[in-house]
Amino acid sequence: YKRLMAFDGRMTATSADAALYGAFLHESARQTFLDELGPDGNPAWQALVETANDSYSAQADHLLGRDDSPFWDDIRTAQKEDKPAILARTLAAAVTFTESKLGADRKAWQWGKLHTYTWASNASKMAPHLSASERSSINAIQGYLDRGPYPAGGDHGTLNVAAYHWGQDFNTWLIPAMRVVVDFGREEPMIGLNSSGQSGNPASPHYADGIEAWQKGRYMSFPFQSKNIDKVYGSQRLVLLPSR
Repeated sequence: YKRLMAFDGRMTATSADAALYGAFLHESARQTFLDELGPDGNPAWQALVETANDSYSAQADHLLGRDDSPFWDDIRTAQKEDKPAILARTLAAAVTFTESKLGADRKAWQWGKLHTYTWASNASKMAPHLSASERSSINAIQGYLDRGPYPAGGDHGTLNVAAYHWGQDFNTWLIPAMRVVVDFGREEPMIGLNSSGQSGNPASPHYADGIEAWQKGRYMSFPFQSKNIDKVYGSQRLVLLPSR
């Protein structure tokens, strides 16, 4: 409890307190709703998780208010629990969860060891919906198609958003796909970065060359003046000519 109260709110990938806070949010959803809506594979529980991704978050709503909600009662027990009881249980479960994932040395915990980015290809995303033989073929080259996992900072509420499935896992499903800054005081006003790379071809050196810069908040210039184009792009150009 004292660690959570002293937490500075910075969801950096290396923060031990952010790891505990993230685990607390994770367990708060499970301790509040899983007894009524579970188990994990049940459609009602899956709907709760997915709805929080799209619009209304019952998880956040119950933490911020809803003190009299019937969901605070654990229907698996004979007594009637209230919000403080469930949150106390949540904190204990969060510590146990984090120790099971990151070890007993609490100073060594890191949010980015729980919370990760993976840049998955469309083929990998489709694999669960394909036949067993097709999945096997995609899995065989998954390391060639996909990049990650990488440690992730942030969460649902940070400027550098990195939302995950609250209560289900910590895999990031929402990131800023592209960052762009336009400063008209500069000779070349536009700087930006794609989250992975400019090419969709895994064989290209530009398939994933933006990931490191994206993680570190770096940018590249997008020049519009002819004299500056070669400085950024060198001799590599793709010229499209209309057919005659």
